[in-house]
Amino acid sequence: MKRRRIPGLIDLFEVSDANEIKALARDPHLDRKFETPTCPINWLLLKRSLEVLSFGRHRFPTMMPREDAQRVSRQQELWNTLTEKAAAIKSGPAELEPLADWVRGVGSDAQLGILVQQLLGQLFSSRFVATEESWNAAKTLVSAPRSKNFPLMLWWFVGGKVRRAKRLLAGLVNEDLSAVNAIGIAVHNVVKSLRHMRDLYSNVELRSSLSAEAAAEQCLFAPVSVYRQATAAGQLGDCPYSRHSLFVLSIGEAAQQPEGRSLVFMEDSWSRCPANLWVPGMLQGVWDRACLSA
Repeated sequence: MKRRRIPGLIDLFEVSDANEIKALARDPHLDRKFETPTCPINWLLLKRSLEVLSFGRHRFPTMMPREDAQRVSRQQELWNTLTEKAAAIKSGPAELEPLADWVRGVGSDAQLGILVQQLLGQLFSSRFVATEESWNAAKTLVSAPRSKNFPLMLWWFVGGKVRRAKRLLAGLVNEDLSAVNAIGIAVHNVVKSLRHMRDLYSNVELRSSLSAEAAAEQCLFAPVSVYRQATAAGQLGDCPYSRHSLFVLSIGEAAQQPEGRSLVFMEDSWSRCPANLWVPGMLQGVWDRACLSA
């Protein structure tokens, strides 16, 4: 765990160790309230993410506080819905054929984004249709909170590109912010999973030795990082932190460590991803279907 601290300017922890992230995820002092701009750099980082990951003055569910009743209810409701669908998608239904075909080697990288966005969007609205325009909007949305090209980001924000991207995606899913997060942010993790699956599939010897479950496990990827902020002073091991310290939990890196599997979906925490069973099931279904014609 690395700390960057200049009093009155920045108080930032960067954490990439899986066990440290798990401990912090259990810490009741770490939350997503994201309040009080005491350190300018902390606040600028948060403000950029909150500006992107909100719509109509409402934050995306992935940016809502631990105790927010609406977040808790919606998260559980979505988990129930997706878990009920997990068994069916795991069986490799016909709707996965376009993705299975892509894994076999048919289609471009740009086509994959549209295919995955279509699959995720249909979970929320039967009328959802992914297009090149909606996929480009998703690429804008995922780049805006993280890009180090600050002049470009300033142009995007001032010129309204980020706002237009959110408006487009929200309009396709009846302004359901869980759905906007799925088709605008989470979609990129699934795309990464299927890119890796295509690589696995291309190795004939490896393909024949992998079960669907094993293949899916190798293709799970977490988001690059998530933010948490301390609501009170505390300590992890011998490292103290202050109220309002900002934590960047690098779960993308940590999830690839031997003890990091649960971090892919933050399964042992209050912020568990509602798709923690559906996504592995979907990947198994794609692998099985792709291998049918192998």
